[in-house]
Amino acid sequence: MTRSARIAFSLLVLGILLCASIGCGGRKAAAVKLTDFSDTVVAGSASDFMEVRHVVMRGSNYAIGHAIGEMAEKIGVRVMQPEDTLRNMVQRTYMKENYPVMYERMRGLADSYDLSLSDSRYDFSAIPQFPSGPTGCSVVYYPASSSENGHDMLSRNYDYSLGTFQGGRLQPGEPAVMSRPYVFELYPDNGYPSIAVCALDLLGGVLDGVNSEGLAVAVLAEGEAMRQVGVAPTLGIGMHELESMRYLLDNCKNVEEAKEGLLTLKHFYTAIPCHYIVGDREGRSFVFEFSPQRNGVAIVDGNGPQCVTNHLVSNYKSVDEFPKTGSTNSYDRYREIYEATKDGGKFSVEQMKAVNAGVAFRWHGGENPEYPPTRTLWHALYDLDEGSASIKFYLRDGADPSDKTKKVAEYTDYLTFKLKPSGK
Repeated sequence: MTRSARIAFSLLVLGILLCASIGCGGRKAAAVKLTDFSDTVVAGSASDFMEVRHVVMRGSNYAIGHAIGEMAEKIGVRVMQPEDTLRNMVQRTYMKENYPVMYERMRGLADSYDLSLSDSRYDFSAIPQFPSGPTGCSVVYYPASSSENGHDMLSRNYDYSLGTFQGGRLQPGEPAVMSRPYVFELYPDNGYPSIAVCALDLLGGVLDGVNSEGLAVAVLAEGEAMRQVGVAPTLGIGMHELESMRYLLDNCKNVEEAKEGLLTLKHFYTAIPCHYIVGDREGRSFVFEFSPQRNGVAIVDGNGPQCVTNHLVSNYKSVDEFPKTGSTNSYDRYREIYEATKDGGKFSVEQMKAVNAGVAFRWHGGENPEYPPTRTLWHALYDLDEGSASIKFYLRDGADPSDKTKKVAEYTDYLTFKLKPSGK
């Protein structure tokens, strides 16, 4: 693969994507109608750090892809044109054979741009939003036996830089990479309905979510591989690091199917190595990881509450083996969550929120002025039995009423999104 091809795709998550003009000509095909569609701002505004849109789509996968293409066109996104036409052709064939749900969405996407899906000059397997820094997510899966309400729950902090992907300061007029996330609520004609928080890739950019069968997923950056072998983003064949989560929500109803899916799929990453936590409404969970050299995988099954942060869980037999550090990093956050959940018992929703709040990124008063800070941009609490998500989103830093030298992160109230029963 040529260096220029890798660079073309890396723009998906490494900066504001202004791909080469698609050169559309002729008359567009008539729009394919969804049976249900809405697009609503549900949190924040243009004057806040974050503006969150809730998008509901019901209809064929072709129509969903077509509508996503129309959304992308409205914000000026162009279809990617990597130079490697052979790769584009093979990627298209791979999706058709291994992920027909996404292939149909690709077909709708291509038509929305008045392009042919068979045109190998284009890669229709992802459509960038606009893409951004340091990550530090923390997730806990609570089986029903550990929850006060008797439901299986997934509690997730999504932590990210307020600046560019590289953690740098923004240029005038440049949006922060995570400033415009979407809550996609999809009801496809083929595949499971799902609710997911998405960014970076409008087709497959799932960061966390739950489907109608009670399967919940979350993706987290994995820092040990980056430190050990560096970062080598590429444009491969198969699923990029976020699209794997979309695949699971569309196709898998429980942990066993998710394991089979992740083991069967071809994986590559376009920005940084990641690992995943997956849970179901049968009280089971696992963490899925790649070795630093990407030549092996590991599955770590949960037994009661299972937590994961930003290092390879499979590298350690216990928290006692973690490196000792003095900063609030992945090992420290994992230890804190583990200590809060290890003794069993039944956790209320408020206690679950408090566990994640204890490891959230905050303003500490000594942040480096050369770099933008990292914040917990949202906390999402997924109820796998109800097929619902309760999420609060970061808006801004405000004054700390108890200490004028500090600031506090200000959030929305928790917003609830719930899948509708089938056929409704």
